[in-house]
Formats: sequence, C-alpha cells, structure tokens
Amino acid sequence: MPVPSEIFPPPPVHSKQPGVTKTLLYNGSRFQGHQKSKGNSYDVEVVLQHVDEVNSYLCGYLKITGLTEEYPTLTTFFDGEIISKKYPFLTRKWDANEDVDKKHWVFFGVLFKVWLICLPN
Repeated sequence: MPVPSEIFPPPPVHSKQPGVTKTLLYNGSRFQGHQKSKGNSYDVEVVLQHVDEVNSYLCGYLKITGLTEEYPTLTTFFDGEIISKKYPFLTRKWDANEDVDKKHWVFFGVLFKVWLICLPN
C-alpha cells in the first residue's frame, strides 16, 4: 500500500498565469516517501527533472537510502510515460499483460477502480 508522501515544493494554487502548472507533475517537483520490500522499509525521494504533458513523458532521479551497506545512498535516473490516451493503463510492454497489470494496480486503491473502468470492453 502506498505511503503518503510530502510534496515539496507545493504546486501553485488558483493561478491563472499562463504557463503555471496546475498539477503535481512539473519540472523540479519532489516527492518523498517510503518503499517497502520484503519486510524492509527504505526512504525514497523522487525529483522530476523534465515533464512533458503533451507527449506524456517525464524523467528524473530516484534516490533510495539504506538499500545496501555498500551503497548507503543510491541515486538512479529514470524516464517514464504518463498515463494518458497515448499511454493507457494497459502496459502491453515488458511481457506485461492484463493479469500482470491488474496485480500491480490493485495496490493503488482508487487508481485500481479507474484502471477497471478504463479497460477496453
């Protein structure tokens, strides 16, 4: 189950200024939380470097603390697709099929309900 995270810096509120984002996905947004795996919990931080909503693309850095003794802090670059009409909830990549996707999305509560609604008939 996802752990609530602190959003920093907070997104602009009620702004009508052109070019000001109205979502949490913007260049420089930062998310902090915890990753749970095999009974262990690790502090993680994600910093988005580039967000392109038009092309449903984002990239940034994931920093995880305490994963191994050899590397107490590990930072890795990632790029990803934003779920949209261009990249729907069904992955259809990396040997993932509808069953694999369902096992993933069931952990995300409300998003799982959206995933079920978005499935093709």
